[in-house]
Amino acid sequence: MSTLTGRVRRVDPLGPLLAVAAVVVFLVQGFDSILTRDLALYSYGAQQTVEGVPPYVSVLNRAGPLAHLVPAVGVGAARIVGMDDILGMRLLMLLISVACVWVLYILVRDLFHSRLAGVASATALLTFAGFVTYAVGGPREKTTLTLFVLLAFWAVLKQRWLVAGVCVALATLTWQPSFITGLLAAVVAIAGLGRTALLPAALRFAVGGLIPTAVITAGFALAGAMTEFLDGFVLINWRYTTPGRFYGFHDRVELLLGAFGVSFVVILTGLVAIMVFAALRARAAFRSREAPDLAVVGIGVATFGGVVWSLFVFNGWADLMVLLPSAALGVGALAAEVQERVPGRGGRSILVGWSVVCLLAGLISSFENREHTLDRQRAEVDAMFAAAPSDATMLSVGGPEPLVLTHRTNPIQHQMFLAGLEDYVDDTWPGGLEGLTEWVGEEQPTFIAVDHPGWYDWLAPTLEEDYVDVGTSPGDFTWYVNRSVGSDTIAELRAIPSGPVR
Repeated sequence: MSTLTGRVRRVDPLGPLLAVAAVVVFLVQGFDSILTRDLALYSYGAQQTVEGVPPYVSVLNRAGPLAHLVPAVGVGAARIVGMDDILGMRLLMLLISVACVWVLYILVRDLFHSRLAGVASATALLTFAGFVTYAVGGPREKTTLTLFVLLAFWAVLKQRWLVAGVCVALATLTWQPSFITGLLAAVVAIAGLGRTALLPAALRFAVGGLIPTAVITAGFALAGAMTEFLDGFVLINWRYTTPGRFYGFHDRVELLLGAFGVSFVVILTGLVAIMVFAALRARAAFRSREAPDLAVVGIGVATFGGVVWSLFVFNGWADLMVLLPSAALGVGALAAEVQERVPGRGGRSILVGWSVVCLLAGLISSFENREHTLDRQRAEVDAMFAAAPSDATMLSVGGPEPLVLTHRTNPIQHQMFLAGLEDYVDDTWPGGLEGLTEWVGEEQPTFIAVDHPGWYDWLAPTLEEDYVDVGTSPGDFTWYVNRSVGSDTIAELRAIPSGPVR
């Protein structure tokens, strides 16, 4: 008992306090935000996983398998207690996001030997609007990878190389590009250890990375889904994917400002800061071989690698989230510098003021972004199926939201046809896209939900011949209903959708 009491007393109380503050910020925004296409895709994969269908078999996707397996934990827990699936997944994402805030505090505190710097960094993370959005509006794989990247950075700081390898592998199995960030941080820090310690550290790191990779691979092999796993995780990304670029700088900046607001300036400042601090410490770090200095240099190099990657592979604002741990660390580095250079209480007052402002900004942003669009989506989906024949079936082509909300299963594993996936389907489906079009024509599902009808030329002839557009629902997916339901039902269906959220 005395040992347990001693451990409790050694817990830094600021960590739990920041966790509570994070919960408050997240709850202000609420759990009823819109279910978009990507969020629905991961939700659908999670539901299918709980029902025994492995990722990639249920829906072919480019992200790592943990993008579906982690939210499946939320679905499973929700069904045990009789809770809604989406709420279960979003509560899990909230817990993961709270863990991110706590781990970030500990990481910055130990990295720069300053509790105030840790608080300044953790509260800054709560101003990153995109991070908060996915904390309660997911599930999205970017939330999970944020935690794994932070844990990898912590393991690099503590020179626990086996743990670092495990965390980098877990991040990669969630979203493949995070491999660059985690690997660079670890490799640079290991390289600074010196000849004697370098090889053992590298071996432990490699073994750590192999453990979760082997477990996941074995799981797919046992499920008889190795081909789907290799195609979704490796082949499609390597051979078929056509990534977006960070070209058209003005448009991209507008996109990021729309997602992150003023906090985007803080993010940029943090990214620059951590790279500058790494450059300034590099020579001393490789001479002294001190763990904090090596970790800072490693994280700085990892940040630079992540920024370069993003310039050439950038598909949306969510892709910036792999750099949010580095940005928050950069804020912590600046805070530690303020505390060191501003004498007496002046530095402490500045950092306390900064942290209070960040908390208030996070609360205000959460309140302003609070919405109840999910309720509209539920009501419209329920009304559409209530008006349709009782045996109505559905196919999703980029419109998985109704599948999630009604617990339905798509008749095929293909729902996404963008950025190269269309070419993969053309190469692997019998008869290619033309064969898929013929299959749709033969199956004649009652509904086809499409995110952007103009993107799918191969589907257009079938939609024009056999289906009628009956409106667009929040989430920007368009309902097409088979003409066979009759004019009265079509008229009733057309009166239901309220249009997309603007």
